Amino acid sequence: MKNPVLCYLQASKQINPTGLKSINVAFLSTYTMDLLSPYLVVEAASRGLYINPYFGPFNQLEQQVLDSESDLYKLQPDVIIIAIDREFNVEERLQGLLGGIRRSTKATVVVFNQTLVANENISRTCEHFTNTYIFDYEKIVFNFGYNHWYDPKLWYLGGIPFGAEAQLELGRQIARYLHALYFPPCKCLVVDLDNTLWGGVLGEGDVQLGGGYPGNVYQDFQRRLLSLKDRGTLLAIASKNNESEVLEFFQNNQDCILKLEDFVAFQINWQDKATSLVNIAKEINIGTDALAFFDDSPVEREWVHSQLPEVTIIEVPKSPSYYIRALEESEAFDQVGVTEEDQKHTQFYQEEQARKQLQTSTVEEFLQQLEMEVTIGHIDSKTMPRVVQLIGKTNQFNLTTYRYTQSDVQEILDCGAVGLWMRVKDRFGDLGLVGVAIAIPIVDTWKVLTFLLSCRAIGRRLETELLNTLICEIREQGGKCILGEYIPTPKNVPVSTFYRDHGFEKGSDDLWKLVVGA
Repeated sequence: MKNPVLCYLQASKQINPTGLKSINVAFLSTYTMDLLSPYLVVEAASRGLYINPYFGPFNQLEQQVLDSESDLYKLQPDVIIIAIDREFNVEERLQGLLGGIRRSTKATVVVFNQTLVANENISRTCEHFTNTYIFDYEKIVFNFGYNHWYDPKLWYLGGIPFGAEAQLELGRQIARYLHALYFPPCKCLVVDLDNTLWGGVLGEGDVQLGGGYPGNVYQDFQRRLLSLKDRGTLLAIASKNNESEVLEFFQNNQDCILKLEDFVAFQINWQDKATSLVNIAKEINIGTDALAFFDDSPVEREWVHSQLPEVTIIEVPKSPSYYIRALEESEAFDQVGVTEEDQKHTQFYQEEQARKQLQTSTVEEFLQQLEMEVTIGHIDSKTMPRVVQLIGKTNQFNLTTYRYTQSDVQEILDCGAVGLWMRVKDRFGDLGLVGVAIAIPIVDTWKVLTFLLSCRAIGRRLETELLNTLICEIREQGGKCILGEYIPTPKNVPVSTFYRDHGFEKGSDDLWKLVVGA
């Protein structure tokens, strides 16, 4: 059997960065972490990231953070990871470190938590600093097992608090966390029903749900899906079944944790599952690549994969006892934070379905009946998380599809850019923050870096109002000309004529020009 350490060492030296997102990651810790490097690099590459790691000197956090000429800042880190061993006043030390970092860099900061008592203090401290997140180190150690995590010999020899197997697990989990920082999760989980949400087959009258085993297992699985929904994941059903029987079951079975209103779409019929998934994606106006599929049948999973390879297929174990673990280990729904809009995702989509039921003869009549209220403001620390989330996942109405982290956006704004957000309400509810526009000055010419609308705001002519507000802001700041760029992708074809439709003239290098001042 090959030595896993050697395997990872060799693999880390053979990684080709082509096609991977490259990021610089700095580690500042009160214990030795260098041994994580090969595991981190290889595991990150498998998730689309090319990591250039830097490990600061042992327990010299303040020396690195407070010296503007230190190796830490020479690296120009995209992410700084802080790991402090259990200390009595860890929050006081952490506050000084975070303050020093924010004076010198806008890099994303990730802080390891510790024991449950200390974690409350760590969380409160991090809340005072922008673009700072918590890495749940304590949970990872607990799940792995305390007795297997620590190697006393390594600790006494080199200040290394984790054994060989734990190093691999920690490298994997850090890579997973970094992936969640830079890549959005799947938007919608499509689930089967029979032997997936409940045991047995509904049409045969042998449903197992609630009570003892295995019915209690399926209830817990439903609770896990409900928690995903509360964090922003949309739920949908694709089942080969009689629709009337399914609807009656959801309405009348008291053991069913999930209710019909927890789903934004369902395809309950006898057609193939790939077609059902396509219909679901169309109904909620997202791409099929934003779907994840959970079905106990390997035949159905293989069929969907063959027809829709872009869909995330979750490998479902034979025993339902491991369904929740399969969801967790799929990494399809990893996210580092939950916004207010995330928590209302299902409500947003259900309200959109109500809007579609309005019967009008013209678009103008439809928009008038919606009674829309539009608010546009400047990007600040409160709206930043949602703005960055939209930038990271919006594809259809997105002129450039440039992706920016929170630190990227903050740096752009600090350079004098105009950054706007747009929030929309109508008679059916609050759509939330659905639009972003960012333009940066180049002397008296301004270039639009980002202009986008969430898919749920498309078709309302809101883009014109957002653009007009951006033009007014630029004109007030002395701008004479605006340059807009359209970078075509397979998904943003609908906005290919946006600039032309709004009076811009075609220039060179795929840029569009609009004169706004004398």
